[in-house]
Amino acid sequence: MGTAKYQQVINWIEEQMKTGKLKVGDRLDSENSMSKRFGISRQTVRHAISVLEQKGFLESRQGSGSYIKSCFPIIKNNGTSTKTVVIVSTYVNSYIFPKTIQGMERILEKADYNIRIMFTHNKREAEKKILKKFLEERNIDGMIIEPVKSALPNPNEKYYKQLQEQGIPILFFNSFYENCSIPHVSLDDIAAGKKATDYLIQQGHKKIGGIFKLEDGQGMRRYEGYFDALERAGLPLMEKHVLWIDTEEQQHMEYSAERILKRLEGCSACVCYNDEVAHGLTNICRNARISIPKELSLVSIDNSELANLNYVPLTSISHPMERLGEKTAEHLLKIIENPQFEANYEFEAELNVRNSVISRKDE
Repeated sequence: MGTAKYQQVINWIEEQMKTGKLKVGDRLDSENSMSKRFGISRQTVRHAISVLEQKGFLESRQGSGSYIKSCFPIIKNNGTSTKTVVIVSTYVNSYIFPKTIQGMERILEKADYNIRIMFTHNKREAEKKILKKFLEERNIDGMIIEPVKSALPNPNEKYYKQLQEQGIPILFFNSFYENCSIPHVSLDDIAAGKKATDYLIQQGHKKIGGIFKLEDGQGMRRYEGYFDALERAGLPLMEKHVLWIDTEEQQHMEYSAERILKRLEGCSACVCYNDEVAHGLTNICRNARISIPKELSLVSIDNSELANLNYVPLTSISHPMERLGEKTAEHLLKIIENPQFEANYEFEAELNVRNSVISRKDE
């Protein structure tokens, strides 16, 4: 028994998507053209298009036609999945990365996927090189990527779009590019900044400074939460007490000690972008004979081992690390199976209280 006529149309369209001849956003030929191509009625063509719309691969626009909404994952020439996922992280030595990658590995290996791990070192050019590599090779089932300097304009956006057009599923972790239609799995960074600031306010602090990362979206969103908490409490946002640092300055905060202490002068507390920043600030304060928490209370974000090992153990918002890695891998696998899966997920911010905050309620 031969293939149904409408199924022939479906098979042809799917093959065009699999090979990349039809990409996301492309317009299908008109029903008249398809009818002539296959020697069938327009009604049969319309039925085939309806089936692909139900699958989520096409969308009809009134008065315009049918367009490719989503494509199949890229497959090898022999028609089988490559069973390979690429993980791209900014740093190899980040205190967050090892546990996050362990979570990803556990889920992907259980699903019999091979893993390729690559690093950008938070450099745009390295990100571009990696994206172009897999645009050319087209030998992977999906990519898990930590964006580079996600708060800044993204010159590599076109390569992400080309990968999407080829049908390669992509999922961001830890952060995301605002102008990219790619889902992400991360901590709820706005809530993290707010919860850290709220805790200091609850402890009676009124002049609260902040140190945030300039290039990363996490820094911007944590600042947004910090600002929101101050505003809700009726406390003024004093920009002179807010510091913006980049990756280089974060790694060598001691070089900026004078500037940092000057900006925090008069503050009784500070919200720190992460544990690494809080640790650097602790060392600066020790050298300047500023007591933590008596003279300056600190709340940071990540709740890493560094929070426990700091000279004064840090009150810190948890980063889910391993659970984030697992969730990211689980969601990528779901996207591979169903391109319409809603993969965005943000973990709730949880506070861990230690010794770096003193109460000022009685003052």
